[in-house]
Amino acid sequence: MTTIFRSDVYPTFGHEAECANGGVSRNWSPSRWQDELNDAGYHWVNAIHDGTCEVDVEFIIPPFPLCDAAKSDIAELFAWIESKGAIVGRHKLGGHVHMGNRLVHTNISKSDFWYSSKAEYVNNSRYYQPLSSMTAPLPLALVKDVICRYAEHRQDIDSILPQSRRNGRNTMIQNIDHVAPNGRDYSAFMQAENATRMSNILGGKFRVVNLETWSRLNTIEFRQHQSTLDVQKLFGWCRLIANMFQHSDWHRMDYNAPSSIIVDTPENPFRRGSRIGVLYTAMRVDGGATTRDLMNATGWSADTIRARVSEIRNRDDIGQGGVLCHTQQAYGNSYGASNGEHDLNGYEVVRTIETQVAGGVGLMPENRRGMTSIWAGLSDELFEYFNDRREQLR
Repeated sequence: MTTIFRSDVYPTFGHEAECANGGVSRNWSPSRWQDELNDAGYHWVNAIHDGTCEVDVEFIIPPFPLCDAAKSDIAELFAWIESKGAIVGRHKLGGHVHMGNRLVHTNISKSDFWYSSKAEYVNNSRYYQPLSSMTAPLPLALVKDVICRYAEHRQDIDSILPQSRRNGRNTMIQNIDHVAPNGRDYSAFMQAENATRMSNILGGKFRVVNLETWSRLNTIEFRQHQSTLDVQKLFGWCRLIANMFQHSDWHRMDYNAPSSIIVDTPENPFRRGSRIGVLYTAMRVDGGATTRDLMNATGWSADTIRARVSEIRNRDDIGQGGVLCHTQQAYGNSYGASNGEHDLNGYEVVRTIETQVAGGVGLMPENRRGMTSIWAGLSDELFEYFNDRREQLR
């Protein structure tokens, strides 16, 4: 594998816009909003009750690619919602973006994907995910890198968003400083073996970036943006997120990196009650056991113990690295205390084994790795757009 974000695939996004009622919609319930949307031809939009303070209704837009057809339809939708008096400028109102954790192959054009996405929701109340035309889920190493870059450059993210969406000002968008490269949980996050563990370390759904929907919706949620009825702001934010993934993919990831695999050693692969089973169980504890203790437990001589340890090491599910040999000093005995019996040293079967295999996914070596900046690889047009936003919000 060379890169993932190639010209023959594209990302998709979903959007949740939280709004307060105003104008003609002042007393509308979410169900009334849904009726009005349907009457206006927007059957593909879901209006729901959110329950958050200040939020009267949340509009959910089904998965869309970054294409003119989707942008035009969403712009018309936003204009219609705004014409009904909906308000987006309050403190608690967020615009949550979900990026799909699978990319879509271009055998489905972006416009066809968008039309199918709307139809799937209208006809089946489901979000469109044509798995046969989608890639495997994004590598977790790539997702980790993007999230850590986001955390590292929180001040840059904050600078392009209103004060109400910045660090510590809203319990619904908690920062992820703890997984930045200098954060307390960075190492644990980078070593997490699955998305569930990553999500737990991040801290749940109210983090600015979270993985609570990784398995349920096949998405990564970016919660920090304010609610908006401006399609340029929505698409600009989506493009920034997509660019972060593309930059990490192109300039920071090694798709043939050595990969560590951690596996558990068997709890006991031998017959219960057998001598070798007793030996194995006695060794598979923290610190293991001395040869003398193992002799007492099994009735075997020291030579037989050593022979059986070699036998255990030769098993494919344990291996040479699965059994450690400890000196007698490790058990608190002084040199020569065994009087030549060599029975105060010991053996330990470790609970987990880590091995290195080729063909993994990881970060490039530091001397080859691209910069972490969220602006890296961004088009001049989009860079200038966000600089203008920063000046407006200063």
